[in-house]
Amino acid sequence: MDQDSIKIEDIIDALKSRWQMIVGIALIATILSTAVSFFLIKPKYEASTKLFIGKESSETAKDSSYNSSDVLMYQNLLKTYVDVIKTNDLIGNAISGKNISTSAEAIKGSLNVEAVASTQILKISYISTDRNESKEVVDAVATQFIKTSKDLIANANVKVVESVTLPEAPISPNKKMNIAIAGLLGLMVGVGLALLLEFMDNTFKDKEQAENVLGLPVLGSIPNAEKM
Repeated sequence: MDQDSIKIEDIIDALKSRWQMIVGIALIATILSTAVSFFLIKPKYEASTKLFIGKESSETAKDSSYNSSDVLMYQNLLKTYVDVIKTNDLIGNAISGKNISTSAEAIKGSLNVEAVASTQILKISYISTDRNESKEVVDAVATQFIKTSKDLIANANVKVVESVTLPEAPISPNKKMNIAIAGLLGLMVGVGLALLLEFMDNTFKDKEQAENVLGLPVLGSIPNAEKM
């Protein structure tokens, strides 16, 4: 096909002539994505808890009042606590004696500890393919950290403001999203392949195209018996 004379009609005709291939590729991609999402990828669950870092509650009312420097101090202290929690020693002590088969090093890789911006809140979360384990790990780490924090900063008080709960629904994989993306990608690949095959085909599709390219009149044509 002469690339200088490509029209929108040519593209539409190319897609129409190979619509079965396009639909087939999109369908195959969708089926494969469905199989992988439902049967091959293990669902992952996330459990989390939130801790408040503040002054020791046993202090006098005068000393327990907050000012801007106190708030800033405890906010900066969160950064230290983040590193303390993500240590092999603390995690190892936390899971010691618990019914948790995962090693401290492996837990450390899936354990997320972050200081909530502009607050005195520390969030601990853990992702696992076992939802019971995700809850047990977060609970154990938070409990161990509260004990350890008393030895680090004498006047700091750590309280649980959001208890860890057993996660009900997995956070991944997002099956609907995976299937939709696979179907869309399959459709795009099918369209691209159909256009590539069509525009690589240098044969004449009708007599008008032959006349336009060759600049000669067509004296006769043989009809396609199968189409007739």
